[in-house]
Amino acid sequence: MKEKEVYTVSDLHLFCRRSEAHRHMHGIHGAASKADIFVLNGDTFDFRWSCQGSTPETARKAIRWLEKFTARWPDCFFHFVLGNHDHVRVFIDELHDFAERTPNLAWHPYYVKVGDALFLHGDVANRRMTAVDLERYRETCLHRESRGEIVNTIYDVAFRARVHCAVTKFAFPTSVAVERIRHYLDDIGEGAGSDTAVVFFGHTHTAVDNYEFGGQRFFNGGAPMRGMDFNILNTKICA
Repeated sequence: MKEKEVYTVSDLHLFCRRSEAHRHMHGIHGAASKADIFVLNGDTFDFRWSCQGSTPETARKAIRWLEKFTARWPDCFFHFVLGNHDHVRVFIDELHDFAERTPNLAWHPYYVKVGDALFLHGDVANRRMTAVDLERYRETCLHRESRGEIVNTIYDVAFRARVHCAVTKFAFPTSVAVERIRHYLDDIGEGAGSDTAVVFFGHTHTAVDNYEFGGQRFFNGGAPMRGMDFNILNTKICA
């Protein structure tokens, strides 16, 4: 079996004005230029906090971004995993059609496994969830509209004060987040006793580097937000 180069990023939150993903695009394109496989691991786009005016307009611009990204690197295969902020019906419908006509992209609602590596967004870290719990939770996201200017402005102030950094550290200690993710993995048959060795997740916006739990290793690249670490993660798999 051939060894393949895999890169992954999560939580770019494109179209949210608090995202600083634009500062990392050179590195993201550099990784795609070297990758055999590139995983966009959830919340690539942010429909909840979009500044594009409407959900349909955000969906159109998201597909346009994907068109340009995948076309620029035709020798790379892209996996698009949905997160809670881009699990929106109008976008999912357009994403499905886009994937049908794009030979180097596949999309996945909850996770994708490549070799012995599993990629999931990580919103199962909100609480202990089974697959059924996650499906029910994501159903609440399907028809979500973006927040208005007033609420966005309030969050701008909180971000400048770095309140989000304290909140994420309090809500998602690594040990708690990983234990909850492992609970979900056990439920879908990819935890204890499976051949899944490495797990890549996002959602918590907190970087995690090689955290071992129950024989599996967990990684999180963080998020390109003020005061947060952000890393483009890399692994090699045989597939």
